[in-house]
Amino acid sequence: MLTSLEEHLVSLPGVTLARVEVRPTGEIVGIHLMVAAGVDTGALISTVDETLRTTFDLKISPEQIFVAHVNARSGSAASRPADAGVSFEQRRTSGGSILMADEGDTPRLARRVYFEDLEVRRSRTSGITCRVSLRKGALVLSGEVTGASSERSRAELASRATLAALGAADVAAQTAAIEHVLLVDSLERRYVVVAVAARRGREIVPLTGVCEVREDVETAAVLATLSATNRWLAQY
Repeated sequence: MLTSLEEHLVSLPGVTLARVEVRPTGEIVGIHLMVAAGVDTGALISTVDETLRTTFDLKISPEQIFVAHVNARSGSAASRPADAGVSFEQRRTSGGSILMADEGDTPRLARRVYFEDLEVRRSRTSGITCRVSLRKGALVLSGEVTGASSERSRAELASRATLAALGAADVAAQTAAIEHVLLVDSLERRYVVVAVAARRGREIVPLTGVCEVREDVETAAVLATLSATNRWLAQY
């Protein structure tokens, strides 16, 4: 049924990739959708909810449906105005862009990934939306995910948005999934730990990234995700 459900979700308008996350017991804990830029998140979540109930006789909370908007374009990232009734804040990397590729092996410029921008929007109706912009060579990669608002969920949304942005340019990243995002307090400091499950053929490769929270959990989650994936993606 899992394969059939994912195939059905991919057939929905605007959906380019679907992954259903389940526990060993078979319980669905999350549905992750990668969609084209411009797809209405609220309308898509309603469609998915109706599809689950009418076609598959399943019911899950809308908060378990994660929608990632992806976009890849040349040039610099364009800032977007906030929607009416939505609070908006934009965060940039301090001191310029941060190089997140493996410099020790001197990778080609096209393989270097820079964290360029982070936008956070809050809405009373749809929760919180994280939009992450990365730069890879001449491309600006954008990923956007909407979900519930809490400190841990904000870190998870930023992490998923980062992976969605990577998927806009790397096919390998489209097969990866965020497994866990944890906030860890140690020695009077706070860290974000991100676990990613990547695929190499039929093999599942566990990847882990860690970043200290210095500005906010969203920024740390972006950097931890890049830390987990940059060496793996450099192989492709």
